[in-house]
Amino acid sequence: MPRRRTSRVNKTKPERRLHLKVSSPRIVCFECLRFLKSAAKVLLVLGLVGAAGWGAKSGMRSFFIENDEFQLSEVDLETNGEFTEGHFAQVTGIDPTASVFAIKLREIREKLLESPGIVKAELSRRLPGTLRVKVQERIPVAWLECRPLGIVGKDPKSGLLLDENGVCFPCEFWWEEKARLLPVVLVSQAEEGDVSIGKPLRHHEARRALELIKLSKETLGEGPWSLPVVAVRNDYSLQGATSNGVLVTFGMYEHKRQLADLITLMRSVREGGEVMTSVNLIPERNIPVKTSRPGSGGFQAENRLQRDILAILKQG
Repeated sequence: MPRRRTSRVNKTKPERRLHLKVSSPRIVCFECLRFLKSAAKVLLVLGLVGAAGWGAKSGMRSFFIENDEFQLSEVDLETNGEFTEGHFAQVTGIDPTASVFAIKLREIREKLLESPGIVKAELSRRLPGTLRVKVQERIPVAWLECRPLGIVGKDPKSGLLLDENGVCFPCEFWWEEKARLLPVVLVSQAEEGDVSIGKPLRHHEARRALELIKLSKETLGEGPWSLPVVAVRNDYSLQGATSNGVLVTFGMYEHKRQLADLITLMRSVREGGEVMTSVNLIPERNIPVKTSRPGSGGFQAENRLQRDILAILKQG
């Protein structure tokens, strides 16, 4: 009978480890020295990086900002109005001796846009020394006068200008000369909310007067039959005066037909050897016309509105 083989496995007993943490002044000193060495290495690296950054910054400043080659030599200005390089320097306070890299384009742009008369501004650099400026201005087409609100037409200090969309804005100093020749929209009654700087007129009748002025420039031109002033008479009519002193009453609408009638009537009266003093163009037929002999002058003011119209007309 064969023997059974058996194997005996000797199980090892689990090891017992003892962790001891020995602390002594000498060991603490070595640990501190090791920490100081590591910190010194980090500080050295940081110092080298900082020195390199300062050197690069100093070099770039010396090359770009203090280099005479990049000194501002020209302002290339493009505009749709009367804004010039001199006006640009006056508004922005730009240093004409500065480097083009020292000029902060964003700050200059913000200064330009602070003016309600400037709609859009774009700035860029063109090396070596040119600053390119593109400005879009509001182009005025008329003055607004409303005495109850303290707005005086043709006065750069207290008056307001209107662009073709009826947006109100102050008369900037670069527009003063050209603005003297613009017509006036006269409003006798308005609320403060009707007029806001930088926003379109909310006064319906005043907007109709502005539309009449714009159309009259196309129809009548700038001659003796032009309309230098159009006033809001009431909620259904306007009243204006031509350059040669004719008082004209318009409706709120049908201005194209009424201006055509005005041209026909003035030619007819002139051919008859007389001078027209007033006309009411609201009726389509049997239009009331007043005439006088040549040399007798224009219309005679009969109320406050007509006196205000006459006063603006005499300003030229």
